[in-house]
Amino acid sequence: MEEAYIVEMKQKIFDAVRKCRICISCYNDCPLQESTTGFVTQGPTGITKSLYYGILWDALKGKDAEDLRDILYRCTTCGSCVNRCRKSACGIDVVGVIEAGRQFLVEKMIGPLPDQVKALEALDQEKNPYGELAEKRTQWLEAIDPQEAQKVKVLADGAKAENLLFVGCTCSYDPDLIKMPEALVKVLNCAGLDYGIMKDEGCCGDPALRIGEAGLFEELAGGNVEKIANCGAGRVINACPHGYHTLQNNYTDWENKPEVQHYTQAFADYLTQGKLQVKKKIDRRVTFHDPCYLGKRNNIYDAPRVILDKIAGDRFVEMKRNRADSLCCGGGGGRMFAEIEETTRLSELRVRHALEVGAEIIATACPWCYIQLSDGIKTSGNEGKIEVRDLADLLAECL
Repeated sequence: MEEAYIVEMKQKIFDAVRKCRICISCYNDCPLQESTTGFVTQGPTGITKSLYYGILWDALKGKDAEDLRDILYRCTTCGSCVNRCRKSACGIDVVGVIEAGRQFLVEKMIGPLPDQVKALEALDQEKNPYGELAEKRTQWLEAIDPQEAQKVKVLADGAKAENLLFVGCTCSYDPDLIKMPEALVKVLNCAGLDYGIMKDEGCCGDPALRIGEAGLFEELAGGNVEKIANCGAGRVINACPHGYHTLQNNYTDWENKPEVQHYTQAFADYLTQGKLQVKKKIDRRVTFHDPCYLGKRNNIYDAPRVILDKIAGDRFVEMKRNRADSLCCGGGGGRMFAEIEETTRLSELRVRHALEVGAEIIATACPWCYIQLSDGIKTSGNEGKIEVRDLADLLAECL
């Protein structure tokens, strides 16, 4: 006999999928349409119906189970289908269904993808998905400008700060992304903020939650909630949209929830209020790639453009697909930790969109988008024609 929570999970999936009219209005908005062969079985409706019938017919053994797993884990969780369903159909939380399905497969020991197991093990052991030592999390401070670094409070043993910079795993450990936390620190120092970072910050839990390991997510989230409370911060500023989304929308155990912002929101406010002064502007043509977890998932479109208006002016140009119509980079939903077969890489398509409008710089505000787009430039043979820059890095250069 199945556990009560498994029965409840199945019922939640059934109730949501049964509402689907199969109007396929979500198909054209799904990034898999442009990157994956056999899209009819891989689009949003195809994914949720595969899950529905897989559970209903108990097709959870052998090759059938592997096929269902592979279908569910192709999704980038960008949220395009959810937004389309709200506008044009019956408002199903398609991503929520897919994530519930992944949790179900993990409980049944069918998921996740083999490559993702290593990331989950690293999260459990070192509180980051990369397997880096937890005690090395703040070592990036040693690699940046010492004058800027010395102004950063490293919060431990009861130390307090009004604002907490939540750096996240990728910015903390990836040596190719050292400019991101360095730029964030420089801008926060210029704004004169009282802020700090947690010495024992752990992963926000996004990879665990998106991959379907709910128990590990709860453990990571609970640890961070307690640590953030101990810092006494009234506001958390996130370097990563995935961290922002997770703290803002998936953490439920706050006793006194602090204000949660992505750094673009805070920096746009500082520029508008005059707390930051732009001394020079970017002299090359720049476009902006909207990260899905900033835009489609949280409707934050204006803040990055406030920053770009200040630092680029008329050198800023929009790609044809922007804001809610932006194309996913392909890294979300746990796909950063698995090789997903694509006919055409989403990151390469996005690079093409930027080149079509004559951009020399693709600005973004997400470490995973940065990695995906940088790889897309290399694999598409466009090195030297265009580069990816983080928006905080561009702003810091202009102050």
